[in-house]
Amino acid sequence: MDIKELLQALADGSKTIDEVNKAIEEETKNMIPRSRLNDKNNEIKDLKQQLADRDTQLTDLSAKATGHDELQNQIKALQDANQAATSEYEAKLTKQAYDFALDKELLVAKARNPVAVKALLNPELIKLEDGKLLGLSEQLTKLQESDSYLFDVQPQQQQDPGGYNPGTGQGNPEPGSGSDEGYNAAREQARKLMGRK
Repeated sequence: MDIKELLQALADGSKTIDEVNKAIEEETKNMIPRSRLNDKNNEIKDLKQQLADRDTQLTDLSAKATGHDELQNQIKALQDANQAATSEYEAKLTKQAYDFALDKELLVAKARNPVAVKALLNPELIKLEDGKLLGLSEQLTKLQESDSYLFDVQPQQQQDPGGYNPGTGQGNPEPGSGSDEGYNAAREQARKLMGRK
């Protein structure tokens, strides 16, 4: 159930506030906070600027060192090292973006154990383009069919209009029957959350 459905269930009395809070906590426990992502993006911008400044400084120094072979060789060595560091840094960024996108997709797919699911994927068939993982959904679909126990996807139970909930052997209490303590308070809270009076 998504958050909107949970609030609707709270409003119609089929779930209590505690049940809804617990379900929301469960849904959001593995999400990466936006502030942490923003901090990483700012750190990346700063590092890119530092690398660009270093390249500019080396180019200026190289122009001033014309005629000095030993100094030119040192500058060339620094430029090569800087280029290697830049390439390594960009490879790390690409890997981080890939890992972040994969973790997010596994969360959306409701993988019970993302590490186990990753081990069953063929990374050579997955490519990151424009922030999207191409080739992943096909593999996840096959895994969900062959190894459904790895995913927390449960079939929706249909509720009988008479109040009987299949699979539980129990009926649902009628609103206002007094069998569900706090029912009216929870319903009132849900209406306030939904903007109703």
